[in-house]
Amino acid sequence: MKARTTILLAAMLMASVSFGQTTTGEKYASLASARAKITQVIDNPKEMTAVMQTLSPANQKVFLAEVMAAISSMPADESDRTAKFVDVVNAALAGTQKGNALTLVAEVFATVPPISLTAVNESLAAGLMNRAADGNATYTDEQYIKIMQLVMEKVNERVANEDNAGVRSGFAALMLIRGSNSESPEIFSAAVAAMPEAFQNDAKTEWFPAALGLGGQEKTYEPMLAVVDNEAGKPVSSVTAAEDDSSEPMIGLRVSGIQNLDCLLADISGTNTDPKETAEGFNPVVDAIQNRLNYELPNLGVGDGFGDTGSAITRAKEAIGYKYQTTK
Repeated sequence: MKARTTILLAAMLMASVSFGQTTTGEKYASLASARAKITQVIDNPKEMTAVMQTLSPANQKVFLAEVMAAISSMPADESDRTAKFVDVVNAALAGTQKGNALTLVAEVFATVPPISLTAVNESLAAGLMNRAADGNATYTDEQYIKIMQLVMEKVNERVANEDNAGVRSGFAALMLIRGSNSESPEIFSAAVAAMPEAFQNDAKTEWFPAALGLGGQEKTYEPMLAVVDNEAGKPVSSVTAAEDDSSEPMIGLRVSGIQNLDCLLADISGTNTDPKETAEGFNPVVDAIQNRLNYELPNLGVGDGFGDTGSAITRAKEAIGYKYQTTK
């Protein structure tokens, strides 16, 4: 029987309902059987609900995390991957076992990449996590703030040891602000106060005003995404030259593994076979996405380098052969 979709907000208050129905009287399926369907549920997100309904609460969390990891590794562009996260997350939460919804919501914000949480938080705020999603219940601001605090407590606990914990918590808070259907300053302040203290000021003064388009400004997640993967926890633009151990500007470029083949083919059809090219010009496209120092062949003590590709390969073979003979 198709599960009846209910609202998480009621679950937070009454702890008696969730997004989906429990499989009462039925045996739970094994995690292994669910894992065999990961590709299937990613290709057809609607099937994620049915698979989730067969799992125990503990295995729901594990399976959700594994599906999120699988989507993260997909050879797709960022927009396609984000769209897939939105569809699968909504389908997964619709199949939550009774009392497990809050755990799974926290798992979503801990495992979905921050770039995709931009869309996931908006989707949940407009749907399953919206204050008005349950037409049979009305929540006062006071009640809603209590719900927010419960949700944020669980999210903060789950994301605490993940990368970009503050930004992840921020996206959860944004979801709740949007889902409140209110411009009340009290709700905004409560959402900020529910975040980890170290990130509250950034959220209040930069992240949320930009993301919500407050004060007539254009809506943007740039202030939040600017700190993603920056170990210092501050925008890349604020890192001074003294803090940077490189004399050249650093540019990060994300590519999937399969794109490396395209890069190699581009090099082969271009200039890398020109004997007049210097060593650093052999693979211009590949070098643009990889740090060539990680792949540079060693200088075997001959002048300033190999001089040409043929010499480099010959000397590399000699070095490998020598090492093999001496360690055989």
